[in-house]
Amino acid sequence: MDITPQQMEATRVARWGKVEPYGETFIESRLPGFTKRLYKIINRGVLENKGVQPAIQGAHRFGVTLIEVPVGQGANLHSHKTEEVFFPLNGKMIVIWGDQGEHQIELNQWDCISMPTGVMRGFRNPNDHALVIYSVVGGTDEEVGRIEWHPDVLKAAEGTGLQYDETGYLKNEAQGADRQVAS
Repeated sequence: MDITPQQMEATRVARWGKVEPYGETFIESRLPGFTKRLYKIINRGVLENKGVQPAIQGAHRFGVTLIEVPVGQGANLHSHKTEEVFFPLNGKMIVIWGDQGEHQIELNQWDCISMPTGVMRGFRNPNDHALVIYSVVGGTDEEVGRIEWHPDVLKAAEGTGLQYDETGYLKNEAQGADRQVAS
């Protein structure tokens, strides 16, 4: 394959500062303690917002996301059909797992954790500054399937106004660009 520098820049490079975070991307987006900004770099993955498009288009065998997490915020208990890897880039990260989130481990900057398929997991930012996490989810968009939320998360989300449409994605009114909370 011969690819010019111009083609590489146009189709295979995502420039920080040009990639915008998406609005509400998961059913947990309006729950207290679960605010974050999601930057989809490669593949849509398990996102529940139909409007999200990755910065680098095309089919890939993995998904890459940068997650910017404010102080004390994080992601609620969920699982995936494929592996998920986290690298905290600029501070510590608390990763929780188990059917009720009964286990936890603290990662330092540049540590890595690979979460097995089907294991309920979540995370939070224990730092006094926003945390940036590099996340990789294995598989193509078709292979990763849908996210599975802990039943308590779905119950709590009922009162937020976020709802799924008939296809299992967030309803359009929940996808407004004016909201900058995402998971």
